[in-house]
Amino acid sequence: MSASPLPATTDPKSSELGFGRLLAFALPALPVAAFQLPFVILVPKFYAENVGLSFIAVGAIITIVRLIDAFLDPFVGYYADHTSPRWGRRRTWFALAAIPTTVGALFVFNPFPNVASENTWFWAGWFFVWSMMLSVGYTALSLSHLSWGAEVSTSYFGRNRIFAAREVLAVIGTLVATGLPFVLSTLGLHGDTPVLIALSVLVVATLPAFTALTVFTVPEPPHVARKHLNFVEGLKGLLKNEHFVRLLGAYALANMGNGVPATLLLYYVRDYVHGNEETQRFLLLLYFLFGVLSTPLWLWISKRTSKHRAWSFAMLTACAGFVWSPFAGWDYLGDNAVWAFGAIMILAGMSVGADLMLPVSMQADVIDVDTARTGEQHTGFYFASWALANKIALSIALGIGFVLLGLVGYDKGDRVADTITSSEVHVVAQPPVEGAVVAPPKVDRQKPVNKRKGHHHPNPDKPVKQTPKAKWTLVFLYCFVPIILKLAAVRLVWNFPIGAEEQARLRAEIEAKLREQEGGEGAAV
Repeated sequence: MSASPLPATTDPKSSELGFGRLLAFALPALPVAAFQLPFVILVPKFYAENVGLSFIAVGAIITIVRLIDAFLDPFVGYYADHTSPRWGRRRTWFALAAIPTTVGALFVFNPFPNVASENTWFWAGWFFVWSMMLSVGYTALSLSHLSWGAEVSTSYFGRNRIFAAREVLAVIGTLVATGLPFVLSTLGLHGDTPVLIALSVLVVATLPAFTALTVFTVPEPPHVARKHLNFVEGLKGLLKNEHFVRLLGAYALANMGNGVPATLLLYYVRDYVHGNEETQRFLLLLYFLFGVLSTPLWLWISKRTSKHRAWSFAMLTACAGFVWSPFAGWDYLGDNAVWAFGAIMILAGMSVGADLMLPVSMQADVIDVDTARTGEQHTGFYFASWALANKIALSIALGIGFVLLGLVGYDKGDRVADTITSSEVHVVAQPPVEGAVVAPPKVDRQKPVNKRKGHHHPNPDKPVKQTPKAKWTLVFLYCFVPIILKLAAVRLVWNFPIGAEEQARLRAEIEAKLREQEGGEGAAV
């Protein structure tokens, strides 16, 4: 399939989106983020505790889904780069990918069939099928969105602006997801079930609408292509790009450093800090709120230094928070542990904006190295490899978190639900406000009742006493593993060679080659 390059843009500012189009481009990130964090944190916990799958089953299913999805990533990216639909590559793929993403989110968050939890194979299949659809749809959607943003702007700091807008909307979406439980609690709807249902409704109502707005208002970026490389040639060129390999390694390490504590946060707060469900939600809200508030700071630092130095400073800030986490336990500080852990969450949260925005913007700059070298824009292929590393990192993080805790005998706290009666289930499913004391009714424990045919309903407010081995495994995974991984990532990017001057030189080289080719084609005609 041949393709002719569009005229190059010599003035970087002329290709920048105005505020209205910038907002239209960024809006789909909001509903996507609204399901993304709950899919990592709440959904595994929900299927383990409410649906009744084991820790090891949940961890294994998530790992399998991530690995299959990761295997498909390069192929999705390659064909997204090498198809030429009438609407444009990025626009068409983005619109089509929104369909399975929406359907997958609707069903993975709504395990509505009235099937007993003892039917493990049914629920494992349900969780696998809809998680797979959601993951594959999200892959194509995010690849198209990221590639679109990287190609719409060709300047070093202009890309910061594009991805800052996208990630601010993503963090706002996460804040919506995090704050939703507070709103539902005031309406008398407690626990994870109404939260997940509400999130699925939010995604179904907004993702198709925002996708349509983006498709019809944001321009399709120019397609830079002097020749088309096949899949193997493209892969070889990717591996020869030493800047990409270096950045990819740092990003994978940093994402693992984010994924491990994210997976274990709710258990850490419940069993180590002794915070109740409301505390857990509030800490997540605090974390992402400071992610939004700190974004202008990291943009400013990146302009004063560089993207890679600003990202390094952000990761070091997160490490400065994690290092104090072992001392923020209830055994050390009592009721003050929640406040101490809140301060830690603020420090960790301040790095979120940089983690989401700067590495992706750096990735767009790294792609310029390949474009200048090969004469073809492999943006989708590069971001697919980026997503592959991200998913492998998250699957490893999830596997480490759940499987290791299962192996050391971590008590997830659902056994009490196997023998409680209907009166007690009401108290567990509708936990009291913080500080209230509820006297359990007198009940007959010889007549166990399971709500929704055996689905478990643990009390999210009550800490579960763990063995010393389980407790310190949790502490090590949550506190020290992220620090080790993030410091390794900082080591890789601290002196990253592509800054504003080098990126401008690469773009000038790309533009010159395109003008030279156009001149040659004109002379031939």
